[in-house]
Amino acid sequence: MLSKIIFHIYALKERIFRSLFIRDSFWALTGNTLGSGLSLIAGIFVARYLGKDIYGEYGIIKNTIISLSIFSTFGLGYTSTKYVAEYKETRPEFLDLIIRYSKFISLTVSGLVALSLFIFAKTLSEQILDAPHLYKSIRVVSVWVVIRSLTTTQIGVMAGFGQFKKMAYIEGIVGVLTFTLSILFTYEWGLLGALFALLIAQIINLILNYQVVLKLKPKSKALTNNIPILKDIISFSAPIALQEITYSVMSWILHLMLIKITNYGELGLFSAAMQWNALILFIPGVLRNVLLSHLSSNSNNDITHNRILKNALLINFIATFIPVLVIYFFSNFIIHIYGNSFIDLRKVLQVSVFSTMFISLSNVYSQAYLSKGKSWLMFYIRFFRDFGMIALGYILLTYSKTLGGAISLAYSQLVASIFFLCVMAIIYKNIRQFSKT
Repeated sequence: MLSKIIFHIYALKERIFRSLFIRDSFWALTGNTLGSGLSLIAGIFVARYLGKDIYGEYGIIKNTIISLSIFSTFGLGYTSTKYVAEYKETRPEFLDLIIRYSKFISLTVSGLVALSLFIFAKTLSEQILDAPHLYKSIRVVSVWVVIRSLTTTQIGVMAGFGQFKKMAYIEGIVGVLTFTLSILFTYEWGLLGALFALLIAQIINLILNYQVVLKLKPKSKALTNNIPILKDIISFSAPIALQEITYSVMSWILHLMLIKITNYGELGLFSAAMQWNALILFIPGVLRNVLLSHLSSNSNNDITHNRILKNALLINFIATFIPVLVIYFFSNFIIHIYGNSFIDLRKVLQVSVFSTMFISLSNVYSQAYLSKGKSWLMFYIRFFRDFGMIALGYILLTYSKTLGGAISLAYSQLVASIFFLCVMAIIYKNIRQFSKT
C-alpha cells in the first residue's frame, strides 16, 4: 500500500515537472510574488503617511492614469500574446511584423491620449475632480500613460514567446525599485513624490522589457508590410480594446461617483481595500498571459485545451480562497497598520475581498474566450457587468442611509462579479456543446 502511494506521488511529481504550463506558471508567480508583495507594503506606507483624504487624491490620479493607459494599449497586450504564441512555430516570418505593428499602434494611441491629458489637466482637476490643486500632478505623470501602454504590449510579446523566467526577473527588480522609491519619495515630497516613484519604476520596467524583446525578434529578413495581417490584428484587438475602454471608463466613473456623492476620504478607504484585492488577484493576474499563451497554442486541440482550462480554474480558486480567509480573519490587524484615519476600513475590506474569488475564476474564462476568438462576445458580457456594477453602486450610494460610500461600492462589485462568473460559465459551456455538434 505504501509503495503504491509513493509511486503515485512520484508519478505526480514527474507529470508536474514535465508540464510546460506549470513551469511557466512557477516563474510568472515567483517574480510577481516579490513585486506585488513589495508594492503592497509600499502602498500601505503611502496610505499611512498621506492619510485617507490625500490618499484618495492619490487614488483618483493613479486610477485615471491606469484607466487611460489600459484604453490606449488598444488590447494589444492580449493580442500580441495570442498572435506570437500561434505564429512562432507556424509562421515565424510574420513575428517581426506583429511586434512592429503592436508597438506602433500602442505608441500612437497612447501618445495622443497623454497629450490630451496634459492639455486638459486643469479642466479635469477643476470641473470634474473638484480638486484644482491636482492639475500640476496630473500633468507631471501624463507621460505615464505612454510608458505603461508600451510596457503592457511588451509583456504581451514576451508572454507569447514564453519568456516567463525573464519576466519574473524584471518584475522582481521593478518591485524592489517601486518599494524603495515610494518610501523615500513620499517621505520627502508627499503626494507628488509618490507619483514620481511610480513613474520612474515604470520607465525602468519599459527599458528592461525592451532589451528582452529586442533579443527575441527574429534575425531573418523581416517583411516590410502586410495589410491583411494589420487588419487581422486590428480586427481581433478592437473588441478587446472596447472591453478595456468600457472597464476603464466604468472604473473611473465609479471612483468619480464616490467623490461626488461622498468625499475623498471614502475613496481613500475604497482604494486601500482595492490594494488587498490586487494582492489576492496577483496570481490569477500573472497567470492570464501564461494561460492565454497555452490555450492559444492548443486552440485546435479540445482535449488539451479543456485540461488546461480545468487546471487553471482549480489553481485560481485555491490561490484566492486561502488569502481571502486570511485577510478576512486578520482584518482588525490590517486596519491598524494604516493608522487611525482608516478605522472604517474593516467592513469595506471584509466585503471586497470575497469578490476576488469570482473575479479570478472569470479571468480564466476570459482567456478561454479570447483563445477561441470570441472577443466580441466577451465585450458584450463585460459591458453589461460593468454597467450593472455602476447602476447598483449608484443606487446604494444614493438611497442607502446606513451603508458608507466605500462599502456600497464593495457590495456592488461583489454582486456584479458573482453574476458575471455565472453568465460566462453557462455561455462557454453552450459554446463547447455547439462546437461538438
